[in-house]
Amino acid sequence: MPTARTVPLAALNEPPEPLRIAMDEAKMEELKDSLRLVGIIQPLAVLPLYQNAAGDLQETPDAALGKVGAAPMRYEIVDGHRRWYAARELGLAEVPVMVFENLEAAKFAVMLHANTIREDVTPYEEGVQFLELATKRQWSMDDLMKFFSVSESYINDRVDIVRKDEKVAAAVAARQINLSQAKEILRCEYPAFRPAMLEQAAVHGATTAALRVMRHNHDSEQRAAQGQLPTNTSEQFYGAQMLPPDECLWCGRTDDPANLVTVKVHQYHQADLKAVLDQVGLRNLLAAKGGAV
Repeated sequence: MPTARTVPLAALNEPPEPLRIAMDEAKMEELKDSLRLVGIIQPLAVLPLYQNAAGDLQETPDAALGKVGAAPMRYEIVDGHRRWYAARELGLAEVPVMVFENLEAAKFAVMLHANTIREDVTPYEEGVQFLELATKRQWSMDDLMKFFSVSESYINDRVDIVRKDEKVAAAVAARQINLSQAKEILRCEYPAFRPAMLEQAAVHGATTAALRVMRHNHDSEQRAAQGQLPTNTSEQFYGAQMLPPDECLWCGRTDDPANLVTVKVHQYHQADLKAVLDQVGLRNLLAAKGGAV
């Protein structure tokens, strides 16, 4: 299991065989600009080096030296050579690192991180990788968040895809549905209804908003049938909660109701239309100019 810490830049050794011997100057300047702005977000992956009785450095502690032999004297960079170089150029005193127990564990984590940040990776593949590290490598949630620079909810969403429903997981892996659609399907309180939602999304192209309407109405009907919710109540119908107030969607005014007209739109597109109008409507334009709405 890796350990997150901050170490002095002077305590780091370059990789024995650095992958990037020649570094593009323009890209290096971009990296340094990034470090000036936000710092090092992605920790370097390093191995600890211990001093032995002869004063040489080795990868394992020297029990004969007691506490002196058990404390790392230096760290060898496994991944993050460019970040180390840029930090040195900027004169940084210390950098964040993830300390691994052995080279195999470090290379495994670096490989998974490289896979996770690929643009074509699916949420399902990310979930599998997170589970691999948690179950087989005993990484904690904190380890995962620090190493991959993601939130707990980011990790949980993808792990849920893998664990909760095999058919939903397969659809995400095959890129038939996206993460947002999958999350909405998994929120259904009645797993027996999920295949119907999955078909609507994967085959008929139902949006996340449409799936939300399906789920809410079905779950409400099931609760009503079980006596948990009175039928024909406003709580039973998702659409009733989505209706906007009696105001103009374009300007937001409510002082001229006589001129309000009905705009027909599918129930499951109401939120989408409202979101668009919030961006391009008159009230948004006026607010951007500092005028009164």
